[in-house]
Amino acid sequence: MKRGTIFFRNTSVDCVVLNISTGGAGLAVESDVAVPFAFDLEIESEPIRRHCILVWRLERRLGVTFEFERMQRPDSGPV
Repeated sequence: MKRGTIFFRNTSVDCVVLNISTGGAGLAVESDVAVPFAFDLEIESEPIRRHCILVWRLERRLGVTFEFERMQRPDSGPV
């Protein structure tokens, strides 16, 4: 498992990446914060920020798909 950060509307939320594939990931958030339908995800030690679409939510666990055309490096723009 890796640590991650969810970004949306000038807000960041810590999470744990439970599993990841080329098309999406399973995440666990550490609080009951309302996460929007679309957000960006940075995973520790990975050089890109993925744009995610929420597919399902069960309490503090989230399933997301990645929107590849919107992936970017955190500080330098599109990949």
